[in-house]
Formats: sequence, structure tokens, C-alpha cells
Amino acid sequence: MVRYWKWLMGDKDHFTLEGRIFNATCIALIICVLLYSPISYFLLTMELFLILVGMAFLVGILYYLSRFKGLSGISATLFQIALNIALVVNYYYNSGIDGPNHIIFLVAFFISAATAPIKQYYIWLPLNILLLSGIMMVEYTHPNFIELTYSDTTSRFVDIFFSYLGIVIFIFIVTMFVRRSYNRQREELIAKSIALEEANNTKNKLLSILGHDLKEPLASLQGYLELLADFELDEQEQKEMNAQLLSMTRNTSFMLSNILAWTRAQEQRLSADLQILGVKDVLTHVVELARSISLKKDISFEIDLPRHIYVKADAQMLALIIRNLLMNAIKFTRKGGNIWITATTEGDQCTVMVKDDGIGIPDAMQPGIFRMESGPRRGTESEKGTGLGLMLCQEFAVKIGGHLNFTSRPEKGTTFSLKLPAAPMPVVFIKKDREVNNEALELTN
Repeated sequence: MVRYWKWLMGDKDHFTLEGRIFNATCIALIICVLLYSPISYFLLTMELFLILVGMAFLVGILYYLSRFKGLSGISATLFQIALNIALVVNYYYNSGIDGPNHIIFLVAFFISAATAPIKQYYIWLPLNILLLSGIMMVEYTHPNFIELTYSDTTSRFVDIFFSYLGIVIFIFIVTMFVRRSYNRQREELIAKSIALEEANNTKNKLLSILGHDLKEPLASLQGYLELLADFELDEQEQKEMNAQLLSMTRNTSFMLSNILAWTRAQEQRLSADLQILGVKDVLTHVVELARSISLKKDISFEIDLPRHIYVKADAQMLALIIRNLLMNAIKFTRKGGNIWITATTEGDQCTVMVKDDGIGIPDAMQPGIFRMESGPRRGTESEKGTGLGLMLCQEFAVKIGGHLNFTSRPEKGTTFSLKLPAAPMPVVFIKKDREVNNEALELTN
């Protein structure tokens, strides 16, 4: 029912709050008028019954133009014109001051305040007051101008009571919708404000880190070039300096790629291209790159990425997540340590796990590890970082429909688990596997 009601009102991406309030008012008014119509048919005049049915039909047309044709502004203006005409006609056929017309004028004022464009307030709100004052003055000066349409006192009391009841229901529906819409919009604004503040804080941290961490490799590169220009270095010295510079530039390049990816994500330019992917096909290059970097620390890799495991994900985002997790594992694992990367499936879910036996994450840092709250940490050999990697991993995991969590114990190691929707192996790969198996069987025979 809630989803259907939201559909009737129009979604917030295509309709302004004023447009959705107008749609809600039209529906509430149609419901109340149709509920009141039988009362007018049995107790009052046929003319009033036809006026009410015609009003409901006209409001339905205006609602259609607003909700399905996108003409909310024009519909709201036509609605105000029709409303004021209906007020005068209803006053004439519904016993004038002896009927519930002053209450109806009051609720009409409420409708105008809720649905009229703000620029038109000075037209419709004063007009409501002038119409009621004018028609009451006419009735006062010409007592026989408006006939009493009630057959007896009971009919009058019944009409006034049900008019009041219908108006109360109408005001309740519209007011609840307005309040909920306002509260929802306020909550969204608060959430956006918090997200913007967090993004600004992150940006400021990144700029500070970037300014500091770019200075060191550039200074080292400058110093190396100056040494080459002024001195003759032997081959061993050149190899050592080349290795240091390679490590610095690799770390700097990795840092810049993370910052670029985060910036694009914040600008909403980075969307997930979900496809059915083989986990091993996507991650083989990433794992080999990480393994080559880990050779300096003599870290062993245990890899278990079965070829038959497929997921629905974005290839670049998945590779970036695992690359960050592996680089972190290398950074916080001591020489001679171990890293494991595995992929398993259970039901309709695939879990890619990156585990290490390194120094772990301090308990105090764990609650804010995905929000860059604790700042960057240095690795076991003073490797630098921005602290941005895990925040990127979490954001990209959500974008590809996954979930990233971790467990860690200081000095015992850390395990990150990326859960993704599993996908069946494409038919073309199943056929290829069968062909390979058949060829192997023939060679064996």
C-alpha cells in the first residue's frame, strides 16, 4: 500500500514536493467528495449532487495532467479557478449561511495554501476571503436570493455533521502527507549535509597527505638526478637507488590512482558496469602484481581461486578492491609472513577472502577503519599510505552489490571478506571445459 501510494503521488526524482502535495490533495479531495455525494443525493438537491460529481471528475482530470503529463503548474492554477467557482455554486445550492459553507470555504483556504504556487498566494488566498464576504453580503441584503434546501432540521444537522467529518478526514490525509514529506526531505538534507562534511574532511586530509607524500619521492628523484649529474656511481649503488626510487614511485602511483578513483566516485561519475565475471580471470593479474611487490619482504602467497567461480560485478571495481586489500596485507605483514587469497561459493553468494598473519589492526582503530577517521598508518617497514584504500573498498563493494567486512586481532593478523552475488558459469565456458577435458581424455587413451 505504501509503494502504491508513493506511485500515485509521483516519485521525488521527477516531482517537486509542491507537485506531490498537489497530487495528494487531488486524491484526498476526490475520495471525500465521492463519500459525501450520497448524502447530497438523499438529503439535498439533485443539482448539488451533480455539482459534486462534476467537481470530482474535473479534479481527476487535473490530477491526471499533473501526475502523468507533468503539467503540475498548469493543473494547480486551473484547480484554483475551478475550486473558487465550485465554492460559489455550492454556496448557492447548499442553503447559504444555513449550510456548512463557511466551513467549506475555510477548508478551501487550506487547500489553496497547500497547493497554490507561492507566487500566486496573493491571488487565491485574498480571493477566498473576498468571495465568502461578498456572497454573504448578497445573502444578507437579499434574504430570498438563496433558498433553504433542507427538508427538515434533521437533514440540516446530518449534512453539517458529515461535511465536518469529510473535511476532517481530508485535512488529516493532506496534513499527514505534508508532514511526512517534509520530515523525509529534512532527513535527506541532514544526511547529505553530513556526507558533504565527511567528504570535505576527507578531502582536506587527502590534500594534506598528498602534499606531504608527493614531496618525498620528488625530492628523492631530484637528488638522484643531481647525483648522476655530479658523480660517477658504481653499478651496485645505481641498482640500490633504482630499487628505492621504483618502490617510491610505485607507492605514489598507487596512492594517486586511489585518490582519482575516490574523486570520480564523489562526483558521481563512476557507475558500476555489472557483468558475469570469472573471479580467477579478473584477479590473476592483480595477484601476480601483488606477489611481485611482496618479494622484497619475502612474503609467501597462498592462492586458491577456482576457475569455475563466477560473480556478478564490475571488473575494474573488483580488481581495485582486491588490489587495495592485498597491498594492505603486504604493508602490515612482516618479512617472512604469509598472505592467503581464496574464493568460495555458498548458495547464491561468493566470498573472496584476503587473509594475513601480520600485525593486525589496533582495537581503537577498528570502528572507523572504513571512514578514514584514524588517519594513515605506516607499515612494518615504514611504508606510507593515505588511509583512503579501505574507504574506497567499502564504497565500491556497495556499488557492485557486495558487502565488505573484516576480523582482526593485534599481532595475530587480519582477514577481509568480500561477499558478492554468485553467478553461474556462462555456457560458452562450460562447452570449452568439456572440450578440454575430452581432448585430455583422448590423449590419455
